[in-house]
Amino acid sequence: MVFPAREHEQNALQGDFGEAWIEAVAAGCGILHGKPATLDLQKADVQLSLRGHHAGTYNPTVLVQVKTTTDLRRVGDVYHFDLDVETYEVLRRDDHSIRRILAVIGMPKDGEYVRLVDDGTLLVGCGAWVSLEGLPATTNGKTQVVRLPAANTLDPDGLRRMLEKHGVRRSTPVPLVDAWEIA
Repeated sequence: MVFPAREHEQNALQGDFGEAWIEAVAAGCGILHGKPATLDLQKADVQLSLRGHHAGTYNPTVLVQVKTTTDLRRVGDVYHFDLDVETYEVLRRDDHSIRRILAVIGMPKDGEYVRLVDDGTLLVGCGAWVSLEGLPATTNGKTQVVRLPAANTLDPDGLRRMLEKHGVRRSTPVPLVDAWEIA
């Protein structure tokens, strides 16, 4: 199915498709999913939670910012995507109570996004995820190129790896203080 939309509507439709893609994969493999808030003011489109106890955390959870594009570039084992600076700056922060992940889905420029095949319905495209947490600030004005390892797949195994790595508790950094120097 090709979205019959005007150009200004295309981004909204692609974004909705990308979010539905992540939710469909999550639902298909038993990962809880939903909207993190009623308004998208947090740069987070989908909340994912892995049920149960994993690596010391009960129900590991992440917030995923989903981007869709017809301009996802692959160089070797890495996808390159031009992310807007505002989103980059939010996703690189390391002080979120729930960690953030960027997922980018590359869609064909011309052609079907959904295809009926003998075994069922196929979502057409490819994508990957990455954590930008802790990356340096950018001096760019509009976009920042981000690199997404192609091994970070948007399938059941990839979503589980995402949650097991980034959805679990982490220690809080404690500054080095010499108690004897405090007066």
